[in-house]
Amino acid sequence: MAEADVAIVGGGAGGTLVAIQLLRQARAPSSIVLVERGERVARGIAYSTADPDHLLNVPAGKMSALPDVPDHFARWACTSDAAFVARGRYGEYLEQTLRESIARAPRGVSFQIFRSTATSACLVERGVRLTLVPHGHLDVRAAVIALGNFPTVDPAVEDGGLYASDRYARSPFLPGALDGIDPDADVVFLGSGLTMVDAALAFRERGHRGRLQAISRHGLVPQVHGPARPSRTRIGAIGVRGLLRALRTEVARGGDWRAIFDGFRSSTQRIWQRLPPAERERFLRHLRAYWDVHRHRMAPRVGEAIAAMRASGQLSIRAGRIASFALEPDSAVVRFWPRGSRDLIEMSAARVINCTGPAASIEEACSSLVSSLLSAGLARPGSLGMGFATDRDGALLGSSGGRLFTLGSLRRGDLWESTAIPELREQARALASRIVGSSLREIDQLRVHASS
Repeated sequence: MAEADVAIVGGGAGGTLVAIQLLRQARAPSSIVLVERGERVARGIAYSTADPDHLLNVPAGKMSALPDVPDHFARWACTSDAAFVARGRYGEYLEQTLRESIARAPRGVSFQIFRSTATSACLVERGVRLTLVPHGHLDVRAAVIALGNFPTVDPAVEDGGLYASDRYARSPFLPGALDGIDPDADVVFLGSGLTMVDAALAFRERGHRGRLQAISRHGLVPQVHGPARPSRTRIGAIGVRGLLRALRTEVARGGDWRAIFDGFRSSTQRIWQRLPPAERERFLRHLRAYWDVHRHRMAPRVGEAIAAMRASGQLSIRAGRIASFALEPDSAVVRFWPRGSRDLIEMSAARVINCTGPAASIEEACSSLVSSLLSAGLARPGSLGMGFATDRDGALLGSSGGRLFTLGSLRRGDLWESTAIPELREQARALASRIVGSSLREIDQLRVHASS
């Protein structure tokens, strides 16, 4: 059985940012273990892509891994603050920043990577015991659950055998998801957000000539970033309707809606936390789709490419609700109701690709570790079943006694705005500070006991 002071479960962007902060804040001899089953860290799905058309949807000036060095990434990439850099390049930056943090860590601070999967957790006298496959047990004083986004969930409709066939891809990022498709064949995307945008650009890069048809409930496509403009908007609205009124008022005054959205980003978590559960449900039910396409925008170059594909007729967006699927000998059949119509429409495709994005509910996580934490009472679901309930530093609320922490999408129920790098780096700094501070207090207590 292995032992360490801190374990980070998940080596994507969130876990890497936590590791960087723990290494930079460390003041006492300590051991840190990063548990990651993949071959590379600092990537996850978002930053694993090698496609040069897959750009960050946030300008370089806001993508620093270090909260106290805002231009760290822009200087590393030798680009302007307003540039939109390839996502794969950002993965390289995170990996290099981690390596530099390891090299500069104080004497007595060690860092290891376990190529393993954490399947369960329980409390022991020393702190937390993680069960790792294939490494066995790892006992740590504190553990950070940095699992990133959960896998996409299949639509809950009759699939006619589609989901088990090679004519369906649960995500465009899975190996082989876009392979083996005739260049002139039709493809259907489920969803029209940023995941669909990535898939459409990937087909364009492959020289695909067939039609690409996207179906989503509202038929909305992400908006495009414009020139950076400052906004002094202060929105202190209570309730969803009040928030809408405040936004519309600011736009009516001649403001750029992009600047307004960006200007109150730092207040989004506070506004969300003030909303009662009923108002949060109202937001998710009626406004989430509109929020997402305005909040999570495309880089200008990406927006131009998508606009050109739509103008040429290769890419089309349909608003509607999926009714069912069926399999034919040479195609998949998608049946859906167009928005505002009762007439069922069928379309055929060589492949149906799920681009609806990650699962939102903790119940849909399909993670043995998450199930273990919930069943043992070490964690409890967050607001509206999204992620875990946490305190202000990311410690899980449950019976873990401040030994288990999380960040990112697993805090979305409590914070809503919780998945982008600007939020992740602040969460990583806060929980690392708490863990390091706790370690120093424990050492002081041991010294007092030893001298008495």
